[in-house]
Amino acid sequence: MSFCLALTDADWALTKDVFSIIGTIASAAGVGLAFYVGLVGLSTWQRQLSGTASHELAKRALIELYKFRESLDRVRNPLMLASEFSPTVVSTGPQSEAVSRYLGRCSAYDERFRLVTEARRNLDVVLLEAEALWGSDLKLLVKPLNDKSWDLYHYIENHLLSTDPRIDQAERAAYVDINKGQPNIMYRRSDVSKDDFARSFNQDLSKTEVYLRRKLA
Repeated sequence: MSFCLALTDADWALTKDVFSIIGTIASAAGVGLAFYVGLVGLSTWQRQLSGTASHELAKRALIELYKFRESLDRVRNPLMLASEFSPTVVSTGPQSEAVSRYLGRCSAYDERFRLVTEARRNLDVVLLEAEALWGSDLKLLVKPLNDKSWDLYHYIENHLLSTDPRIDQAERAAYVDINKGQPNIMYRRSDVSKDDFARSFNQDLSKTEVYLRRKLA
């Protein structure tokens, strides 16, 4: 007796159809599985890419913030070297020496604030990227720092105008009055605990650092 069952032509045709259907189902399942694995891999890659972009942006933001802080610290340096005075500043007339010294100081502060403007511009680029990726949180945290930089600019501007030898005493006194009653933030102090501007700036900067370091984690 044979252990092999004889298949009729009809049985064989049916068997082939069954195997064909099973093969199609298996093929479709394989494609579906590959598609699912591909989606999971794409999602993982996107999360990794987003995490990398967030990490790099947070690092750049911290660096630009520190450059901004350093540029303001340079503005407040009470020591002004002769090399900072523009060699093109020349004045003539009875007050030529006093005017030349005054214009020299103005040119030195112009250069110092040019570096502040450059640092702020670079920081603004990072803030735009951060707003696109994280929303407006970082921009709001940095705003008090920007406000303080403008406070410093206006204070020094008023101080310089109050010492301008080219204008009359009454006009100079008016600029003195503008700064009167405000904290003297023009020069930094070696003791930060006695430097209201630096202490307040660093407090606001610390809040920004906490936010960005979370993005670095």
